[in-house]
Amino acid sequence: MIEKLMKDPSTKLTDEFLATALGNSFAAWKRFRENFSNYDISLEWRYYKDGGWLAKITHKKKTIIWGSASAGFFIVNFLFSEKPSLRAGVMELNISDDVKKNVQSICKGTYFAVKIEVRNESQLSDVYKLIEYKKRAK
Repeated sequence: MIEKLMKDPSTKLTDEFLATALGNSFAAWKRFRENFSNYDISLEWRYYKDGGWLAKITHKKKTIIWGSASAGFFIVNFLFSEKPSLRAGVMELNISDDVKKNVQSICKGTYFAVKIEVRNESQLSDVYKLIEYKKRAK
């Protein structure tokens, strides 16, 4: 049901909608959003015909995260240019092994992604470390 609403351009992404969609993970979403100013990032929900509603989280003009809401969790995707130094840098971060296992090549070797399904606040530490790394990445 939530996935269908996330594809509907008329859906209003209010806190009430997100609280229902995210369920128990809404507390993590609220904490994440409350910390945006600490990382100098901002969020804009955008509707894309081929993908539905996506959260574009930026630092100045640089996209840091592409995110979305799902039933019971929210997804953050970090996209990096497929450079050995960037991939190695992600693997050297003090983040969970589960997150490191989610590093995937996409777009025929042009980019790699780090995807996290955030279900609780304890996962936000890894997200924040990746935000800082992505802000510095060239």
